Amino acid sequence: MALMLDHVDSPYIRCIGFLYLRYAADPYSLWSWFEPYLYDEGPVQIQQGKSDTTVGEYVRFLLGELEYYGTRLPRLPLAMERQFKVKLLQAERVEERAKGHLHDKAKMDYFQKVGSRIRALYGDEENPITWYDAVVDKVVLRDEETGELLPRPKFWVTFPEYGNSELVTLGEVDLMTGGREEPPGAARVGNIGSCERGEDRDRGRAYDR
Repeated sequence: MALMLDHVDSPYIRCIGFLYLRYAADPYSLWSWFEPYLYDEGPVQIQQGKSDTTVGEYVRFLLGELEYYGTRLPRLPLAMERQFKVKLLQAERVEERAKGHLHDKAKMDYFQKVGSRIRALYGDEENPITWYDAVVDKVVLRDEETGELLPRPKFWVTFPEYGNSELVTLGEVDLMTGGREEPPGAARVGNIGSCERGEDRDRGRAYDR
């Protein structure tokens, strides 16, 4: 399935893969399949005569809508439908934050220094997504599987109060409250719980790669 979603020759092959998953996949596996592509900027024309959209917009459409060009997509469980709406809103905020960081050279330089003290988002089944103090351990600039340069850096961070590590994206980090800069709307929170490493946090998929 992953070969279709990452197909390099045609965005239509990729979109067919997403549409197939929306119809046939276990609804509880959908988010883990779709999340990495929510803001994929690959262009695609869904309707003839209409302007191009992006693969990311198409993916978000499949998660957020039931009406599909004159047909109806399978209805999701109500609780899951509400959860997807919340997650899509959170993903939108992460994307906006990442774009803001990219336009701030001072922030980008700071984030990419090993040892920088920052804040990072974390959440799991037992802990809601929220901010925790963190330290940058490693800056990831290339895809570990393909070796290709990433469009945005990722970061291995450690949460020093609890000792666990996590791989986070650019939109999931920010400057520390009361530290080098005071970000607007910042909030620091409490217990992170017993978190595990992040390599597998979104890979519990029901389909073979």
